[in-house]
Amino acid sequence: MRSEVLLLPSRPRLDSYDLVIIIDTLRATTVISRAIYEGAMGVYPAISIPRAKSLKKIIPNSVLAGERKAFKINGFDLGNSPSEFTVESVGGKNVIITTTNGTKAVERYKGYGAVVAMALSNLRAIYEYSKNFNSLLIVCAGSHGEVSLEDTYTAGRFLNLFDMVGLNDGGIIAREIAREDPAKILKTSRHGRYLSEIGMYSDIEESLIENDVVPILKTDLNNINFFGGAR
Repeated sequence: MRSEVLLLPSRPRLDSYDLVIIIDTLRATTVISRAIYEGAMGVYPAISIPRAKSLKKIIPNSVLAGERKAFKINGFDLGNSPSEFTVESVGGKNVIITTTNGTKAVERYKGYGAVVAMALSNLRAIYEYSKNFNSLLIVCAGSHGEVSLEDTYTAGRFLNLFDMVGLNDGGIIAREIAREDPAKILKTSRHGRYLSEIGMYSDIEESLIENDVVPILKTDLNNINFFGGAR
């Protein structure tokens, strides 16, 4: 198996891969897997607030979720805190989500291969799913155009589950920092500190709760992309 790790969204070396793994641990990909785990029918990523609102008009039984600067968007049903995504709030519903970094990464890389969403919470499930693929593109969504410690760490933890895997320099860097304790990484990362400062420390703890969901990007009858689960 060969993997290419992008520590920031940038142009990949190849034009296509067997599997594209999007990482936005704090918090988009954590929330995507949590929503599906709690019974959401699908999670629709939107690159902007207007796009999310337009999808709301055509996707049945849907709720709006998302953040800007980590806070819930005015008029939306849910923010981007994992604890908000419960059976009561999303069970049996479609979730339309727009975030600062993660959903944009999904849109940018969906043409490079089959796409899944990964965070620390579902890392082992993604590992089991990806073992039979030959080429992986691992995209760290980053934060406002900067490298994200928690996303890089998540990529490294994932890669360390494999006995042998061909790596680019991004993958080597990710594996080197993956020896640290996950709670420590999330707490000390820039975005983790920011969440703590604005009263969202519990989101860090919630992001460490494991589930067995593999969110796979699919297409609905209207040719709109959404994440559906495979457990």
